[in-house]
Amino acid sequence: CHTTNGWSGANFDHRTYPLTGAHRTTACNACHIGGVYQGTPRLCSACHLDDYNAARDPNHVAANFPTTCETCHNTT
Repeated sequence: CHTTNGWSGANFDHRTYPLTGAHRTTACNACHIGGVYQGTPRLCSACHLDDYNAARDPNHVAANFPTTCETCHNTT
């Protein structure tokens, strides 16, 4: 992520985890809390579990929907 000359100039190529839809404009620190990049979860539910639990139309918890959000949703 950084250059061989120092820590500044960090650049990460997101081809290993492409940012699509709304994720493209999300601030880096929204997912990389505290500047931690290594080990950032890749599952939708890692960030969107509160949305899942709060969904009421339909109620995702009561309907026993899976937490694999991408089954029904996309990033747009």
